[in-house]
Amino acid sequence: MRRIGAAVVLCAVAGSTALALDPRMSLTQYSHRLWTQQHGLPQDTIRAIAQTADGYLWLGTDEGLARFDGYEFVSFTKANGDLPANSITALAATADGSLWIGTSNGLAQYRDHRFRTFTVKQGLPDNAITALYSDHEGTLWLVAGLYLSRYQNGRFTNYRPEADIPVSSVRAVCEDRHHDLWVAGFSRVVKMSGGGKFVTMMEPGALQGMVVLSMISDRDGNLWIGGNQGIVERTADGAIRKYTQRDGLPDPSVRALWQDRDGNIWAGTNNGFARFEGGRFATSREAGRDADLVRCLFEDREGNMWIGSNSGLMRLRSDIFTVYGEAEGLPSDEPNTVFQDRAGRVWVGFHDSGLMLFSGGTRRVFTTRDGLPDNDVFQIREAANGDLLVATRAGLARMTGTPFRTHFRAHFRNYTPPDRLGRKGLFDALEDSRGRLWLAAPGGLGMLRGSQYNGVVPGGLLLIEFVASLCEGRDGAIWAGTYGKGLWRIQGTEQRLFTTADGLSSDEIRALYEDAEGTLWIATFGGGLNAWRDGRFFHYTEKDGLPSDNVAEVSDDGQSLWLSTTRGISRISKRQLRDFSERRRARLEPENYGVEDGLRSAQCAPGYPKAGGGTRTSDGRLWFTTGRGLAVLDPGARKQIPLAPAVQFVEMTANGDPVDLGRSARLPPTSERLQIRYTGIYLGAPERVQYSYKLDGLDKVWVAAGNRRAINYNSLSHGKYRFTVRALLPGGPASERSYAFEVLPQFYETAWFRLLCAVLAAAGAWAVYGLRLRQIRYRFTLVLDERARLAREIHDTLAQGFVGISSQLDAVAMCLPDEKSPARKYLDLARRMARHSLTEARRSVMDLRASALEGQDLAAAIESGTRMWTAGSGVRVDVVVDAGTPGELPDEMEQHLLRIAQEAVTNVLKHAGASQIWVKLHAEARKLYLRIADDGRGFVQDDVFQSRGGHFGLIGMRERAERLGGELHLSSHPGEGTEVEVMVPLP
Repeated sequence: MRRIGAAVVLCAVAGSTALALDPRMSLTQYSHRLWTQQHGLPQDTIRAIAQTADGYLWLGTDEGLARFDGYEFVSFTKANGDLPANSITALAATADGSLWIGTSNGLAQYRDHRFRTFTVKQGLPDNAITALYSDHEGTLWLVAGLYLSRYQNGRFTNYRPEADIPVSSVRAVCEDRHHDLWVAGFSRVVKMSGGGKFVTMMEPGALQGMVVLSMISDRDGNLWIGGNQGIVERTADGAIRKYTQRDGLPDPSVRALWQDRDGNIWAGTNNGFARFEGGRFATSREAGRDADLVRCLFEDREGNMWIGSNSGLMRLRSDIFTVYGEAEGLPSDEPNTVFQDRAGRVWVGFHDSGLMLFSGGTRRVFTTRDGLPDNDVFQIREAANGDLLVATRAGLARMTGTPFRTHFRAHFRNYTPPDRLGRKGLFDALEDSRGRLWLAAPGGLGMLRGSQYNGVVPGGLLLIEFVASLCEGRDGAIWAGTYGKGLWRIQGTEQRLFTTADGLSSDEIRALYEDAEGTLWIATFGGGLNAWRDGRFFHYTEKDGLPSDNVAEVSDDGQSLWLSTTRGISRISKRQLRDFSERRRARLEPENYGVEDGLRSAQCAPGYPKAGGGTRTSDGRLWFTTGRGLAVLDPGARKQIPLAPAVQFVEMTANGDPVDLGRSARLPPTSERLQIRYTGIYLGAPERVQYSYKLDGLDKVWVAAGNRRAINYNSLSHGKYRFTVRALLPGGPASERSYAFEVLPQFYETAWFRLLCAVLAAAGAWAVYGLRLRQIRYRFTLVLDERARLAREIHDTLAQGFVGISSQLDAVAMCLPDEKSPARKYLDLARRMARHSLTEARRSVMDLRASALEGQDLAAAIESGTRMWTAGSGVRVDVVVDAGTPGELPDEMEQHLLRIAQEAVTNVLKHAGASQIWVKLHAEARKLYLRIADDGRGFVQDDVFQSRGGHFGLIGMRERAERLGGELHLSSHPGEGTEVEVMVPLP
């Protein structure tokens, strides 16, 4: 099997820092995902985690070994994996691609899809493996029972406690940055010197009786030792410091330690995990969610942190969004609106918890206790004098604040717009460029001057008639969006309502925003995004490529718009939107973000009326309100550089039977159902991986498979194939992997069978030919016999009768001496006819016997026949046969041509008085020519082919030529001789 890497090789990521967890995020801000037995784990207690070079994540449980590709778990046990025990205690991956598996009853090596077991019989000091470690050279170190053991070059070297190593019982092994080996035991910590001897580095007093459970060495040379009394740190200069629960550890028992790529130290305890930050440990507990016994920690090649506990497998992932909620100190998980004032302060209004100053290190919450009319805040804006205009469920709050170094003192002046139904809600408040204050309320759109309120656009009784959002255009026009009745435009005394009849895609307006180019962007429910430009509406909907038709907010980063929808957040460039409007592109291609990108909820567009939403602050950060927290995107944050998914073939079956993927397969010809399963290992977000494939020998182009990870082929024809699968992240790198196999032919499709069939067919054809030839010869013999019989009958009866008739006619002629009498005239005609009939009878006899053609071809027959026909006549004959004349011709053609030549020569002898005859036989352009010429007296050609002329011989010659599909040409003039030419097509 061949590997084709299209982007990034797996072994290059071990030291990469591009994908580590963002240390600026709190532990609660990482994306959490938990897998348990319900998701396919063989058992929930995860005791060890490792990742092999092929990208697979391996998990050790109490019920076997599990392999994880991000999608599904594959379990190996004693029953199906040749493991020495099902209780997996330790795992280690080495550079040669091996996975070493420590169990309660021996050691196993997994490599090239095969297990190999080691026990005390193979040299282990003890079958109970408690720890495994692979050093920089790929040497495997084991803790087996009380012993330290090294596996190198196929053999074990064992170190006895107290004898070979000055510890009473070995507990943990690690290597420092100088590649020195450290060993921790019950009594002390030692280091292996250059000569292979162990030197004590920490005396028993430094450990203070702590039972060592884990140990690592960080990049600065500090040694971290975890045990049942917390953590002991030994710095590179030998200083000792101890960390306990007073330093933030959630529990004194520390079972696992890990240093991530940013150098942060992680600790797994009996009560959750923690990260070392600013000299103490920060815990991860969210209402007890992560409070569980953590047994192992592991950071994969992508930078995800994996935590194995008694409750399953957890993944922590750093996403592009940083989310703030109650766990991060916000008063609520339901923010409604975000606003940055001119002083740079960020304000957040909540659905149920009032107004919060959320800027820098300042977090101050204002509620009804501080003077707000209601804790449900819909919108926040700023007046010209710096006052905040806060629209709430119980009216307008005008907030005047005085900032101090440690707090912010605020004073609220509240106002409720008049409403004939007593409704107090206010959805938006906007002070325009002329200082007028516009209020959007259930009772309609109004304008407040001082304490004087003037209604401008009336509302109504129904929710759809509420005015919910406001925007001032560059031309001073006020735009007011209603909850279900369209969009108002007010400029001076002119008022106009735009609805779907005027080009809007929906009358449910949720947000309004005018960009620097003067385009008014309109967020709608049910109609997607609308744009008002150059006096007309343009709309962009889900069918055009947006993730949803429900858009609640529009933010602008200068180049792109960010849309808050009911299916997450969508980013789309304004250039792309304009190209779509101008028909330069057929479909929108936004970038969509959801829960898989760090959002705790994809609901970014609530169903109730509110004008507020996210914003872009002066530092470039984008703020979005969601159904479960405030999501912040920082464009200045370090960019995640995704690795290419590691493509692996999981399984191949032919008619349901597994195929060995370790070598190229030769599948039997009965393999009608072929299935190939593959995976692209990207543990951080497997749902993002897109696949395409190509089967060389069948597919000419790549076939998109989307998220599908299994391909079926039915009834592949025999031949050699190469299946290649490509896995990629949208907008990221790709990798490929291929597998070659051959479908063997059926016996009747093999070359030898085809050759045998050809030989048999040729032999059969030859046999049929021989049989047919024998049949023809037999039939020809019968025909010859019949012809001879007919010849004899004609000669003995008809010809003899004509001789008698001719003799009697001659006798009658002698009795009629008057040659001019009519009777003599008719008598002479009868005599000629009798002689002609006699001649024809004799010719028929000759035709039937065909003696000239017996045993020779046409050319030889003509040559011998002319000499026989002219014998004793004194006429010279010159016969010419061209070299290209075919030797074998159909019998019928030879018979007719020979008789034509005989008749022509006979005519010359009887009537021409010639001294020489020329006969020529030649072929040209698939035609055969026979020419007979003489130097005789010639004759006039009038009526030569009419029966009344008495030229029966010429008529017979032409008829013979026509029977062969040919033509006969006659050329003769008195005193110039005669030429007869026959042309017949060759078969």
